[in-house]
Amino acid sequence: MFNVVLGLGHSAGKTLAEHGDIDKLVLTGGTEAGRIAGSAAAKVFAHQTLELGGKTPVMVFDDFDIDRAVNYAAFGAFIGAGQTCICASRHLVQASIYDAFVEKLKAKTETIRIGDPFDPTTQLGPVISAKQRDRVLSYCVLGREQGARLVAGGSAANVEGHENGYFVQPTVFADVKSEMRIFQEEVFGPFTSVTPFKDEADALRLANDSPFGLAAAIRTRDVARAHRVAAAVKSGIVWINDHHRLDPASPWGGVGDSGVGRECGSESFDDHFNVKSVMVATNDAPFDWYRDTATQRRLN
Repeated sequence: MFNVVLGLGHSAGKTLAEHGDIDKLVLTGGTEAGRIAGSAAAKVFAHQTLELGGKTPVMVFDDFDIDRAVNYAAFGAFIGAGQTCICASRHLVQASIYDAFVEKLKAKTETIRIGDPFDPTTQLGPVISAKQRDRVLSYCVLGREQGARLVAGGSAANVEGHENGYFVQPTVFADVKSEMRIFQEEVFGPFTSVTPFKDEADALRLANDSPFGLAAAIRTRDVARAHRVAAAVKSGIVWINDHHRLDPASPWGGVGDSGVGRECGSESFDDHFNVKSVMVATNDAPFDWYRDTATQRRLN
């Protein structure tokens, strides 16, 4: 049995999160929403699972097929108009294939069909609201101002018959440095960046240069490298030569600003319960505290 309570976060959500009868808070949302709700629930010592924002790094090594990597990039970055917490938002590409990758991703991005999401030929629909459209476009302005190179997109899209829709062109920025805000902050739209790296150590340095740690992806044919990088990257889930695939039997969640706790898997199931220890005397002998204590001292 469960109840559905309708309302806004600052009223209904706040009241529920800070209620003394709450045993566990499970929240999927932005990092700031997680901080607010999590702080309220912490006051009553409720258990928490917070699945929050992300800034997924995708490390593309030069031994991987570049066309396949570009197809994964377009899918990972633009599926759901980029409005997923595991959006492939930071592409880190080995220097030897960097220029070719950028040009191929540009060409691929410019073929994406933008339109009505109910049209089966549409590949990219609108973002959720005018506010979110304006937020994504503000990062397009910010990317230019901070010196990144706009490769594709960068503005609103006009869709015939849907002139009032919240459409944004799929956007790619190249030559993005780790200190830029478009590298560090979650955009939550059809927006991705590309940054070159020298070697495996450099790729990991860039991948871990983020407050988020929800997901990461690796593109390589080197099995040993794949496992080394997967072990060293700071994230709750890692895809090797894949993206967006989920398994209900596997734990799902992140570290850092991406939250705490896990959804799915036995880890999620166990985290919904408190552990209780029960100890039972198995005989009816009378308990003599002084005698038993002295016996214990002799035995020890």
